[in-house]
Amino acid sequence: MNLKKSYKKRIKKLSGKMILFIFRLFPVIGKYSALPLVGPSLKRMINLDPSELTQTYVLNLNRDVTDKARQVVLPIDMMKQMVWDSKYRAIMTSCLCRTAYSCENFPRNHGCIFIGGAAKAVVEKHMGREASIEEALAHIDRGAELGLVGQAMWVEVEAYIFGFKREKGVAHWLEICFCCPCCCSAFKLINATKQPDIKSRFRSVGWKADIDEETCVRCKKCIDACPVKAISCRDNRIMIDEEACLGCGLCAVKCGKDSIKLHLETPLLATVEDYFIRGGLRIQK
Repeated sequence: MNLKKSYKKRIKKLSGKMILFIFRLFPVIGKYSALPLVGPSLKRMINLDPSELTQTYVLNLNRDVTDKARQVVLPIDMMKQMVWDSKYRAIMTSCLCRTAYSCENFPRNHGCIFIGGAAKAVVEKHMGREASIEEALAHIDRGAELGLVGQAMWVEVEAYIFGFKREKGVAHWLEICFCCPCCCSAFKLINATKQPDIKSRFRSVGWKADIDEETCVRCKKCIDACPVKAISCRDNRIMIDEEACLGCGLCAVKCGKDSIKLHLETPLLATVEDYFIRGGLRIQK
């Protein structure tokens, strides 16, 4: 069965409400994923078994919180390069996460950008519209204006939802997500689970938050801002867990004293797609 026919067969069985229900399941499954008997089965339900290759890379969209002293390419520009390199792209009509959780803090109609095969599937299902390069770039800038977090994602359970035939280690698309700290299913999953093999699927492309203790007034706004609970206060010191930090930049945005900046901790790869390739995926657009 070819990809197009497979997609139509699968999507016909899944209503819009069912898709939103699946998104709401992510944190629930994450919470119980450590149980010895049901945990492995739950992870397989959303394709997070250790053998699966679902992975996400965070790209901060706010230029002002990123240390530019090293004259490196900024995360938002890496995201835009994905669009420039794409042959076909589509913008979803709405964000599935914000719609699933009835978000009241950020616009629900600012959806993901799909690149490649799934982009065509999104258009055929009337879940989004084909977008030009210029429209997609403007959509990224709008995400930055809204204060959303950029994520480049390949989620295997979505391949199933969209009806793509399973091909081990092959991604038929990449998606660019614009995530809010309150409703993002990925952030909810990270916070709900204690499983290292799940948490490790969500990564920074190289940036980590760093705090200047001399200027920090310990207002704790950064603690509340962090969507993955990587910041805490111990012994009257603000502590950032570097391993847990995804480099999203929300803590730096909330800091009124400019005490937090994102610093590049590991050398950048040439493109965002190279991170997925290094993660074991073969990209087919």
